[in-house]
Amino acid sequence: MHNRVMETLNLKAIPICYKKNAYHCSVKEFNIIKNIKYNNKNTNYLLSESSYILQNKGLTNLRKFLVQQVEEYTRNVLEIKDQIYLTQSWSTLNKQNGSHGAHRHPNTFISVIYYVQCEKGLLVFDIRTSALQECFNFDYNIDKYNIYNSQSWNLEVKTGDIVLFPGHIWHKSLPNSSSTPKILIGANFFIKGILGSEENVSFLKI
Repeated sequence: MHNRVMETLNLKAIPICYKKNAYHCSVKEFNIIKNIKYNNKNTNYLLSESSYILQNKGLTNLRKFLVQQVEEYTRNVLEIKDQIYLTQSWSTLNKQNGSHGAHRHPNTFISVIYYVQCEKGLLVFDIRTSALQECFNFDYNIDKYNIYNSQSWNLEVKTGDIVLFPGHIWHKSLPNSSSTPKILIGANFFIKGILGSEENVSFLKI
Protein backbone atom coordinates (compact mmCIF):
# COMPACT_ATOMS: atom_id res chain seq x y z
CA MET A 1 0.00 0.00 0.00
CA HIS A 2 1.40 3.37 -1.03
CA ASN A 3 1.02 6.43 1.19
CA ARG A 4 1.06 9.13 -1.47
CA VAL A 5 0.84 12.85 -0.77
CA MET A 6 -2.32 14.59 -1.95
CA GLU A 7 -1.49 17.38 -4.39
CA THR A 8 -3.65 20.44 -5.05
CA LEU A 9 -4.24 22.20 -8.35
CA ASN A 10 -5.82 25.65 -7.85
CA LEU A 11 -7.59 25.66 -11.20
CA LYS A 12 -9.89 28.63 -10.62
CA ALA A 13 -7.56 30.91 -8.70
CA ILE A 14 -7.85 34.69 -8.26
CA PRO A 15 -4.32 36.12 -8.54
CA ILE A 16 -4.00 38.66 -5.73
CA CYS A 17 -0.36 39.63 -5.30
CA TYR A 18 1.31 41.93 -2.81
CA LYS A 19 4.75 43.15 -1.79
CA LYS A 20 5.54 44.35 1.69
CA ASN A 21 7.67 47.44 2.20
CA ALA A 22 8.11 47.68 -1.58
CA TYR A 23 8.51 51.42 -2.15
CA HIS A 24 8.90 54.45 0.10
CA CYS A 25 8.11 57.93 -1.20
CA SER A 26 10.72 60.64 -1.07
CA VAL A 27 9.88 63.78 0.91
CA LYS A 28 9.11 65.53 -2.39
CA GLU A 29 6.76 62.77 -3.55
CA PHE A 30 5.01 62.60 -0.19
CA ASN A 31 4.40 66.37 -0.13
CA ILE A 32 2.97 66.29 -3.66
CA ILE A 33 0.52 63.53 -2.72
CA LYS A 34 -0.36 65.06 0.64
CA ASN A 35 -1.15 68.43 -0.95
CA ILE A 36 -3.31 67.07 -3.76
CA LYS A 37 -6.75 68.68 -3.91
CA TYR A 38 -9.35 66.38 -2.41
CA ASN A 39 -13.12 66.64 -2.59
CA ASN A 40 -15.24 66.03 0.50
CA LYS A 41 -18.33 64.56 -1.14
CA ASN A 42 -17.89 61.36 0.84
CA THR A 43 -17.89 61.51 4.63
CA ASN A 44 -15.85 58.31 5.07
CA TYR A 45 -12.85 59.24 2.94
CA LEU A 46 -11.45 62.01 0.75
CA LEU A 47 -10.93 61.36 -2.97
CA SER A 48 -8.53 63.34 -5.15
CA GLU A 49 -10.18 65.69 -7.63
CA SER A 50 -7.80 64.43 -10.34
CA SER A 51 -8.05 60.94 -11.80
CA TYR A 52 -4.59 61.20 -13.36
CA ILE A 53 -2.28 62.13 -10.49
CA LEU A 54 0.58 59.93 -11.71
CA GLN A 55 0.97 62.30 -14.65
CA ASN A 56 2.53 64.75 -12.21
CA LYS A 57 6.22 65.06 -13.20
CA GLY A 58 7.23 64.95 -9.54
CA LEU A 59 5.79 61.41 -9.31
CA THR A 60 7.65 60.01 -12.32
CA ASN A 61 9.69 57.51 -10.27
CA LEU A 62 6.59 56.26 -8.45
CA ARG A 63 4.74 55.89 -11.75
CA LYS A 64 7.64 53.89 -13.24
CA PHE A 65 7.71 51.64 -10.20
CA LEU A 66 3.97 50.90 -10.34
CA VAL A 67 4.05 50.22 -14.08
CA GLN A 68 7.02 47.90 -13.56
CA GLN A 69 5.12 45.97 -10.88
CA VAL A 70 2.11 45.54 -13.16
CA GLU A 71 4.40 44.33 -15.96
CA GLU A 72 5.87 41.76 -13.57
CA TYR A 73 2.37 40.68 -12.50
CA THR A 74 1.24 40.36 -16.11
CA ARG A 75 4.27 38.44 -17.36
CA ASN A 76 5.27 36.33 -14.35
CA VAL A 77 1.94 35.68 -12.60
CA LEU A 78 -0.73 35.84 -15.29
CA GLU A 79 1.84 34.74 -17.89
CA ILE A 80 0.14 36.45 -20.81
CA LYS A 81 1.73 38.40 -23.69
CA ASP A 82 -0.85 41.18 -24.04
CA GLN A 83 0.23 44.79 -23.60
CA ILE A 84 -1.19 46.76 -20.70
CA TYR A 85 -1.29 50.50 -20.06
CA LEU A 86 -2.14 52.87 -17.24
CA THR A 87 -5.61 54.40 -17.54
CA GLN A 88 -6.47 56.25 -14.30
CA SER A 89 -4.67 57.06 -11.07
CA TRP A 90 -6.01 58.78 -7.98
CA SER A 91 -5.43 59.22 -4.27
CA THR A 92 -7.64 58.70 -1.25
CA LEU A 93 -7.22 59.88 2.33
CA ASN A 94 -8.86 58.18 5.29
CA LYS A 95 -8.82 60.07 8.56
CA GLN A 96 -9.30 58.24 11.86
CA ASN A 97 -12.33 55.91 11.70
CA GLY A 98 -12.64 56.57 7.97
CA SER A 99 -13.27 53.59 5.70
CA HIS A 100 -13.92 52.74 2.07
CA GLY A 101 -17.01 50.64 1.32
CA ALA A 102 -17.12 47.56 -0.90
CA HIS A 103 -16.59 48.38 -4.56
CA ARG A 104 -14.90 47.20 -7.73
CA HIS A 105 -13.36 49.00 -10.70
CA PRO A 106 -15.34 49.02 -13.98
CA ASN A 107 -13.48 48.96 -17.30
CA THR A 108 -10.35 47.73 -15.56
CA PHE A 109 -8.14 44.72 -16.20
CA ILE A 110 -5.65 45.14 -13.34
CA SER A 111 -5.93 47.36 -10.26
CA VAL A 112 -3.09 48.49 -8.01
CA ILE A 113 -3.14 49.97 -4.52
CA TYR A 114 -0.02 51.59 -3.12
CA TYR A 115 0.03 52.64 0.53
CA VAL A 116 1.76 56.01 0.81
CA GLN A 117 1.05 56.32 4.53
CA CYS A 118 -0.59 53.64 6.65
CA GLU A 119 0.35 52.78 10.23
CA LYS A 120 -1.84 49.71 10.04
CA GLY A 121 -4.89 48.72 8.06
CA LEU A 122 -6.93 45.91 6.57
CA LEU A 123 -7.79 45.53 2.91
CA VAL A 124 -10.69 43.11 2.53
CA PHE A 125 -11.34 41.12 -0.65
CA ASP A 126 -14.93 39.91 -0.94
CA ILE A 127 -15.77 37.20 -3.48
CA ARG A 128 -19.35 36.91 -2.14
CA THR A 129 -19.46 33.12 -2.59
CA SER A 130 -16.64 30.77 -1.68
CA ALA A 131 -15.24 28.26 -4.15
CA LEU A 132 -17.31 25.59 -2.39
CA GLN A 133 -20.54 27.57 -2.90
CA GLU A 134 -20.28 28.24 -6.61
CA CYS A 135 -22.53 25.36 -7.64
CA PHE A 136 -24.74 25.17 -4.57
CA ASN A 137 -25.21 27.83 -1.90
CA PHE A 138 -24.95 25.64 1.18
CA ASP A 139 -23.67 26.48 4.62
CA TYR A 140 -20.91 24.57 6.35
CA ASN A 141 -18.92 24.65 9.57
CA ILE A 142 -15.39 25.95 9.06
CA ASP A 143 -12.56 24.32 10.96
CA LYS A 144 -9.83 26.61 9.56
CA TYR A 145 -10.31 29.46 7.09
CA ASN A 146 -8.62 28.94 3.74
CA ILE A 147 -8.98 30.06 0.09
CA TYR A 148 -11.61 27.41 -0.63
CA ASN A 149 -14.08 27.92 2.22
CA SER A 150 -13.82 31.71 2.72
CA GLN A 151 -16.13 34.32 1.25
CA SER A 152 -13.74 37.15 2.07
CA TRP A 153 -10.10 37.57 2.98
CA ASN A 154 -8.32 40.21 5.08
CA LEU A 155 -4.90 41.47 4.05
CA GLU A 156 -2.88 43.50 6.53
CA VAL A 157 -1.26 46.56 4.94
CA LYS A 158 1.22 49.23 6.01
CA THR A 159 3.21 52.11 4.58
CA GLY A 160 5.17 51.09 1.48
CA ASP A 161 3.02 48.06 0.62
CA ILE A 162 1.61 47.45 -2.85
CA VAL A 163 -1.29 45.16 -3.82
CA LEU A 164 -2.21 44.03 -7.34
CA PHE A 165 -5.43 42.24 -8.31
CA PRO A 166 -7.99 41.86 -11.13
CA GLY A 167 -10.20 44.95 -11.32
CA HIS A 168 -13.47 43.02 -11.10
CA ILE A 169 -12.83 41.79 -7.55
CA TRP A 170 -14.90 43.42 -4.80
CA HIS A 171 -12.77 45.02 -2.10
CA LYS A 172 -13.03 47.47 0.79
CA SER A 173 -11.01 48.93 3.64
CA LEU A 174 -11.94 48.69 7.29
CA PRO A 175 -12.02 51.83 9.46
CA ASN A 176 -8.68 53.50 10.06
CA SER A 177 -7.93 52.93 13.75
CA SER A 178 -4.94 55.27 13.75
CA SER A 179 -4.95 59.02 14.34
CA THR A 180 -2.52 59.28 11.41
CA PRO A 181 -4.41 59.63 8.10
CA LYS A 182 -4.16 56.66 5.76
CA ILE A 183 -3.12 57.84 2.30
CA LEU A 184 -3.03 55.56 -0.71
CA ILE A 185 -2.74 55.74 -4.46
CA GLY A 186 -4.98 53.64 -6.67
CA ALA A 187 -4.28 52.94 -10.34
CA ASN A 188 -6.10 51.06 -13.07
CA PHE A 189 -4.62 49.31 -16.08
CA PHE A 190 -6.21 47.96 -19.25
CA ILE A 191 -5.19 45.83 -22.23
CA LYS A 192 -4.30 47.32 -25.60
CA GLY A 193 -3.38 45.92 -28.98
CA ILE A 194 -4.83 42.85 -30.64
CA LEU A 195 -6.89 40.33 -28.68
CA GLY A 196 -8.02 36.93 -29.84
CA SER A 197 -7.74 35.62 -33.39
CA GLU A 198 -9.67 35.34 -36.63
CA GLU A 199 -9.51 31.56 -36.27
CA ASN A 200 -11.42 31.64 -32.99
CA VAL A 201 -13.79 34.33 -34.26
CA SER A 202 -12.58 36.53 -31.39
CA PHE A 203 -10.35 39.06 -33.14
CA LEU A 204 -10.51 42.49 -31.51
CA LYS A 205 -8.19 45.47 -31.84
CA ILE A 206 -8.17 47.94 -28.96
